[in-house]
Amino acid sequence: MTLTPTLVALLAVFALWLIGCIWAGFRARVLWFVIVLVIGLSLNALWMVFGLNARVFEPHALLAQLSVVLYAVGGFGLGWLLGRVVTRWRESRVDPPRS
Repeated sequence: MTLTPTLVALLAVFALWLIGCIWAGFRARVLWFVIVLVIGLSLNALWMVFGLNARVFEPHALLAQLSVVLYAVGGFGLGWLLGRVVTRWRESRVDPPRS
């Protein structure tokens, strides 16, 4: 498989989008997560319709949209878990002894 500039751009956009989902989970911002999810679904639909000449309600296109939702939920969950771990880590910090 050749790494074309188009593929690099698509992977970069996907990575930024997934980082946005993780950040929303880390900060526990559900509204931001919904916004990032809608943006991801829209970009994926645009790419499939205009870049791949797919119809919106094809089974493969619907499966691709479902995978976007699952990636987003997984990223949000990972960010939420990391946020809880970091919060608990900071709360459990022991103050240095005073002399």
